[in-house]
Amino acid sequence: MITPNYLETMALYNKWQNENLFKMCDELGDEQLHLNRKMFFDSIFKTLNHIINVDETIHFLIHHSTLPKFEPNLILYSRYSELTSARFNFDQKLVKEAQECSQVWLDENLQFWSERLNRNRKVARGFFYVQMFNHQTHHRSQITSELYKIGIDYGSTDLPYNPYYEF
Repeated sequence: MITPNYLETMALYNKWQNENLFKMCDELGDEQLHLNRKMFFDSIFKTLNHIINVDETIHFLIHHSTLPKFEPNLILYSRYSELTSARFNFDQKLVKEAQECSQVWLDENLQFWSERLNRNRKVARGFFYVQMFNHQTHHRSQITSELYKIGIDYGSTDLPYNPYYEF
């Protein structure tokens, strides 16, 4: 489904975009981060927590072939500094994984029970990385929209401008 090179490209893109996003959020302060903005997860802070919650859940599935119990509103990191550290550490781990994985490993099918579909699923490991990156982009865009509303221009999200990726 995907190649190690694609995974590395997306892991580096993800790292770049999260660094940009957190740099802007660093300037907001706790009140602005926790303000209920009527987003799907209320606040920027809760949305950032949701993103890493899903990332860690998918990552667990990728490496253990089982889907742990998932609570979408769970706040894994109650302090912004903890959330920031967790985000950057996770992103670095994804980059390292991408640089070390093989095509055979990405193509390996994972089997698990889907409560939502009420049936077994058999899906290539690489598919879940695609889902992880897609999910992050979806929710980052919600946050960047809120930043725009308060006068903060997020800047480029275009892959060719990623300073971490060498063509």
